[in-house]
Amino acid sequence: MKKLVFVMTLFFASIMIVACEEPNPEGIITWTGLEEQQVVRGDAIDLLEGIAATDSIDGDLTDQIEVTDDGEFSTHLAGGYTVTYEVTNSTGIVSTETKTFTVMVGHNVANGNFELGAFGWTLDQPGGNASVSYDDGHPSITINNAGTSWWGLQLYQHNLVFQAGTTYKATLIASSPEERSVSLGYEDPNNGFAMLNNGFMPITLGTEPTEYVMYYTANENYTNVKVVVYMGNQLEQDVVGDTPHTIDIHSIMIEEVTLREDVTFDGLTTVEALSGGFVFDALTGVTISDDELTFDVLGEIPGDVLVASPYYVTYLVEFIDGSVAFQTRRINFTLAKDFEYQAINGQFENGFTGWTQDVIQTVGSGAADFTNNGDGTVSVNVTNASEASWHIQLQQANSTLRAGESYVVKVVIKADQNRSIDLEVVHPGSGFAQIAPTARLNVTTEWQTFEVHFTSEVDYTDAKIGLLLGNTDGLQPNNVTFTVDEFQIYKYSPFNSNFEGTHEPWSLDNISATVNEENQLVVVFEEGVLGDWPWNHQLYQSSGSTLVAGHTYQIDVRLKSSEDRLIRAWIEDVNKGYAGIVNDARTEINLVADTFDVITYTITITEDTATTNAKFVIMFGGNFGDGVLEGLAHTVTVDYFNVTDITNDLEE
Repeated sequence: MKKLVFVMTLFFASIMIVACEEPNPEGIITWTGLEEQQVVRGDAIDLLEGIAATDSIDGDLTDQIEVTDDGEFSTHLAGGYTVTYEVTNSTGIVSTETKTFTVMVGHNVANGNFELGAFGWTLDQPGGNASVSYDDGHPSITINNAGTSWWGLQLYQHNLVFQAGTTYKATLIASSPEERSVSLGYEDPNNGFAMLNNGFMPITLGTEPTEYVMYYTANENYTNVKVVVYMGNQLEQDVVGDTPHTIDIHSIMIEEVTLREDVTFDGLTTVEALSGGFVFDALTGVTISDDELTFDVLGEIPGDVLVASPYYVTYLVEFIDGSVAFQTRRINFTLAKDFEYQAINGQFENGFTGWTQDVIQTVGSGAADFTNNGDGTVSVNVTNASEASWHIQLQQANSTLRAGESYVVKVVIKADQNRSIDLEVVHPGSGFAQIAPTARLNVTTEWQTFEVHFTSEVDYTDAKIGLLLGNTDGLQPNNVTFTVDEFQIYKYSPFNSNFEGTHEPWSLDNISATVNEENQLVVVFEEGVLGDWPWNHQLYQSSGSTLVAGHTYQIDVRLKSSEDRLIRAWIEDVNKGYAGIVNDARTEINLVADTFDVITYTITITEDTATTNAKFVIMFGGNFGDGVLEGLAHTVTVDYFNVTDITNDLEE
């Protein structure tokens, strides 16, 4: 009973104490929102957002909070910052608090509004010529030469972080008085600057600020993404004439968005496009899984390109809550050529079309200006030769080479002073493995013709031929101009000259033939089918073999017949209506039954007989109507049809 009385006494005493307390006449200020906050670098942030103060007398004082010390906070610089806040109530009570902000490298760019001028941004000119100024508070790029590739001019920034499975929306605001094109893309510097996008997606800029939007979902974690504004040659209007072009970039921002995976598109197969008036209808054959939704198509596709290029367009659905559904569709552009191994525009009749102007700026200090002279020649002025020959290149990588076949790379070139350069034939897809030994060319002020002869050991697609114009040995001067009249790859011998396993690509014209176990072509003539004229029955090939003026070639054709007979091995010019290059008595042989013999002769090509598409042909028909073997069944076995360039052998 005494314990209960004691507890009750304490209770009433506490009530009396509370009742006697007086409120603070000057007020008590309480803060909220001061917890440490992490910010993605580049994101816009209001340092007052989320900060609140309440006074016991005045109530809400949030609108009166001031930042008295921002701790030199910058959303563009990663690091920790302490921000100081202050607020005063009506009685003069001053309350001060601090909050810590941590700016972390993430998915957004630094200095995307360019309030820090050029900070964080680099202008790269790997295939063109341009300059940048920040006089108006944003980059204004003056373009003198857009090059031939989309990546020829770049404004870029490294060190973005992407998370696997996250979708990012990039927004670029830019304008161009000449209404040039622009595109955005991501590259992985940790993987040889491999493109992360499905190609590139250009749009035409207006003379007023134009919004460009690009979506991308990361398929893995990336710790060092390079974001690039591509300003090279993308659409037809991008070729620069005598007057430079301008692109003004106003802002760049990258943000995370939610991807809706319940919406899909059908009909987005890759399109193979041939440059030259190509017309693309982005909507034909495309359907969406929810036909009540509408979608937009982002990106533009040209009719003509200067180099083989991977474009894409984006099919986009935007929802009210900010989420999106999108898919991309790739359009692979190639340029026409007569034969798979040839260089495109190897005589520069169309300027640099087909050729990549390549100044490697990820290493070295190379610099060069590329000029189309308009007369079937092009020039490269190497103003800084850098430290290695490959730092400056004129190249293309679109030749298909076949195992066992022989090719020639031919270059006609001069310079305004003596200078050494390299010529290479490599395969980029195999780590730039050499297909032919790299040749050192000692270029002089006089026109010279250089040739590299080689045989491909395996099949290659997208083989690269290139002139390496950088510093070959560390001793080469700067400010040297090279002028190139011809740079091409060709064959002079027929494909599959030994009939290994097949007669293709030889054509069987009015004959029947099979390849036997010894890789010999056996031609069968039934009784009564042999025509009276040599051309009535042919084995031929016209696959773009080039016979060069001044060169001497040796032709060797080994064959036999089951009966005594006469056979011919001619060379004709497809480009001149199959005019005869060699069809005289040198091409004839009188075979003795069942005995191999060889038709062999040499021919020196003149300006009149030079061709880029020789036809090599065995004529099985009769001897101009004399009835040789008329009506007699027999077989002819062909062992090989070899063509050899012996020009150098003769000179030696």
